[in-house]
Amino acid sequence: MQPMIRVFAILLAAVLLLPAAYAQTLTGAQAQKSPQADAFLAYEKALIAGGLDGARPYMTAAKVDDLQGMAKAFGDDGFKQFLDRMRSGAQGEARRKQIEKVEVKGDQAVLEARDGPHTLTVQYLAKTGDGWKVSVRP
Repeated sequence: MQPMIRVFAILLAAVLLLPAAYAQTLTGAQAQKSPQADAFLAYEKALIAGGLDGARPYMTAAKVDDLQGMAKAFGDDGFKQFLDRMRSGAQGEARRKQIEKVEVKGDQAVLEARDGPHTLTVQYLAKTGDGWKVSVRP
């Protein structure tokens, strides 16, 4: 009976601790060089260069729907202004340096990039069969 209780306790501990062991917080250079950062930067570059259609390969279907809704709500001029604001910000390696933190929990991640002293971009990502893609809040 005693060995059975020990086995049960070990299995219970493993089940309870597994989700915590699967969570990871990356900061600094580790966050900036992460696969999630690469996906985020590819998405922003494609969105700036090619709009929604250009960025589609870097987004989940839910994010595509989200941006299409935003474009419809803002209209063509409003969405163009949104893209112009993105163009006026840091891009490429300068943008990579603004990435402060990536929190990874299984197939979901949250990336934080500092746009200015009081401005923080928070971007959700999801791991798909094609790798990491920009997504919506789970």
